[in-house]
Amino acid sequence: MDFAPNSEQQMIADSFAKVFAAAGEPRSVWEELGELELLRLTWPEDLGGFGAGCSDLVPVLCAAGASDAPEPLIGAAALPGLALTRAGTAAPAVPDGEICLVLADTNLQLADGRLAGSVKVVPGADVADTLLLCLPDDRLVALPVGAKGLSLEVYELLDGRGAADLHFQQVELSQGSVGGSTSGLHAWLCDAAAMAFAADALGAMCAIRDMTQEYLKTRKQFGKTLCSFQALQHAMVDIYHDTEHFLSLVHLAAKTCDSDDTAMRMRAVSSVKRYLGGRMRDCIASAIQLHGGIGVTEEYPLGALAKRVIVADLLNGSSASHGARLARLIAEETRAELNVTGQEKDVA
Repeated sequence: MDFAPNSEQQMIADSFAKVFAAAGEPRSVWEELGELELLRLTWPEDLGGFGAGCSDLVPVLCAAGASDAPEPLIGAAALPGLALTRAGTAAPAVPDGEICLVLADTNLQLADGRLAGSVKVVPGADVADTLLLCLPDDRLVALPVGAKGLSLEVYELLDGRGAADLHFQQVELSQGSVGGSTSGLHAWLCDAAAMAFAADALGAMCAIRDMTQEYLKTRKQFGKTLCSFQALQHAMVDIYHDTEHFLSLVHLAAKTCDSDDTAMRMRAVSSVKRYLGGRMRDCIASAIQLHGGIGVTEEYPLGALAKRVIVADLLNGSSASHGARLARLIAEETRAELNVTGQEKDVA
């Protein structure tokens, strides 16, 4: 599989990287991305977007992760566009302004045109003017942040990016704010969100890898550069190997999110989440150890990048839950194959 971005994907990723490299205040960066129409990358073309898919997002999110960009690029730009594109004509009308996707679970109930319950940890909700809720029954709901009965508890995630907990107290929905049901939309968006944060973590992990290699080349101990010690060379090789494996898993997950093969998508996304919570965390620990004392200082950029990878691991289902889903999928496929084999023997 060729993981190199095509010319169009690379051009868009370079545009994002250029803005991040010249970053000033987070809000000014966000406004500049909006002026360049880069925040509408995944939105439908009839709404002024580019209609980009999950595979197109990977180079962009890698650039964001490597730059440790604090902007809510996933929750308030990429995911709302993916939801509207996927829903098509079943999507509700959305107003202008900042829109954040909210993946609601069974803690949020819609009955008699009113929402009651809560949704925890919604990245990007801190900047939103409108919430685009995806309900478990695959309907989208457009709700202004100022709606009566809705309250937000805003805070920062471990890596400094903004998020909020949402509390709904019999929030009345206006006419036309609820879209039609799109089969499998909620499950698909959950997997797309997991893939997006994994792609962001990939960018951060590549930056950690390059930073660690450069440190070993320049730092000296006992009159020799650290990269000359064989044990450290082996540790660096492990980081390279595991990061490249993670890269392949992220691209596979993105491609399956763009396809209609539900079983393959679930398997690929759970695989990348399982790997993220296992080998990538081990790589972070190894990189910090290779840096020595400076690796744990607050001012050194390694720590911020490491926190970004950890946040991607914690959001959208734990490594353990995805490992359980992966095991269940493999077991189901195995049983199906055994049944087919048994039927073939009976026929013979």
